[in-house]
Amino acid sequence: MSERGAPWRFLAEFPGFRRLWTATALSELGSAVTRIAFVLLVHQRAVERGGAAPETANALMLILETLPMVLLGPVAGALVDRWDRRRLVVACNLIVAALLAIVPFVSRLDATWPLYAIAMCVAAISTVFPPARQSAIPDLVGIERAGTANSISASTTSFLFIAGAGLAGLLIDRFGKDACFWFTSASFVFAAAWLLPLRLPRHVHESAHTLRGFVNEVFEGLRFVRTSPTLTYVTACFFMAFVFIGIWFPMVPEYLRRDLGVDADTWMPRSWMAFGLGGIVGGFVGASIGRAFGMGRTIVLIYFVEPFQVAAYYLVDSAPVMIALSFTWGVIAFAYFVQEQTVMHEDVPAALRGRVFGLLPPLQALGTLLANGIVMLENGALAPRTMMLIAGACYLATSIVFTFALGGARDLWRRPRTVAAVDADS
Repeated sequence: MSERGAPWRFLAEFPGFRRLWTATALSELGSAVTRIAFVLLVHQRAVERGGAAPETANALMLILETLPMVLLGPVAGALVDRWDRRRLVVACNLIVAALLAIVPFVSRLDATWPLYAIAMCVAAISTVFPPARQSAIPDLVGIERAGTANSISASTTSFLFIAGAGLAGLLIDRFGKDACFWFTSASFVFAAAWLLPLRLPRHVHESAHTLRGFVNEVFEGLRFVRTSPTLTYVTACFFMAFVFIGIWFPMVPEYLRRDLGVDADTWMPRSWMAFGLGGIVGGFVGASIGRAFGMGRTIVLIYFVEPFQVAAYYLVDSAPVMIALSFTWGVIAFAYFVQEQTVMHEDVPAALRGRVFGLLPPLQALGTLLANGIVMLENGALAPRTMMLIAGACYLATSIVFTFALGGARDLWRRPRTVAAVDADS
């Protein structure tokens, strides 16, 4: 059956994946809304109260938000492989919903630390979602259809960037930032309810009932990645991308205000919407690019292209041109995402998927911590444009070093067209 250009037919054929996809879409929509609301809320408080530079306040929030992910990501992956994934995700959705529901009350306090604490807790609990979702996809659709499922997931996530950014702007304009947190809380409740009928297989380990066995399971995913040159390269690139691109997020509001002279509350949601629109295109064309050039070559090529995209974003003097570059950035990022996730689905055994995918959130967190630590140390001394041009140059240098120093890049470049990469042709 040909699935190219027929995502709805694919969703109809696999009801389990459709249920997971719907619940994920609900929670991701809410997360996109809250992500913008949190940054703008902290930025607003910093501007109104003075003290640290606004970008430094955002960097501090993002550091505190990502710190728990560093420690809990591998543990979350082991829990996903050990426990009932449906019950685990449902419980986490409900806890996140409760935490976000109290943000409007906490935001009225004079102290800012309760906001930081809630952001930390939400981020820690959310480390469960990526490994649970990604490890479940082959169980629901089969490994030969994982590429198509990843393409649908990537395009949906991109669309939710648009919908979430637009909805955040609308809610903030009409009802204020509190409405964003109420909406997100409700979306997580609905996602939890929608997942209740889903059934997923569990992988039982002989060491499941001992603490020593559990600790061993936590590190088993890391050991497996280290034995695979391809996975080593992919995860190393994933980490370094967040080191350099991670500087972007806390700098955007101040870049819009200082360098472009526009209102951050208006143009940041628009930038995210453009990024999401590009991501929809990247998600849909990602599978086609993988078929035409090979997934491995696509990964290596995009890792070289993205640093130039980072630099170009901050070279413009026009907000509309910046929006156009946000679109192209989305195309590049989500075309890469489809290839990366499919390669990992193919190369990782089913019993280890939770732990291997569980490594991605802490790697993202480590990269984000380093990036925001740099922003805090810089503390507004350099213009956002200058900071990002430096980041783009360092990103390109790292791409060159990793590609020639790690054997996984050569393995990816020679990688044949695998069944998951061409499943839409079958």
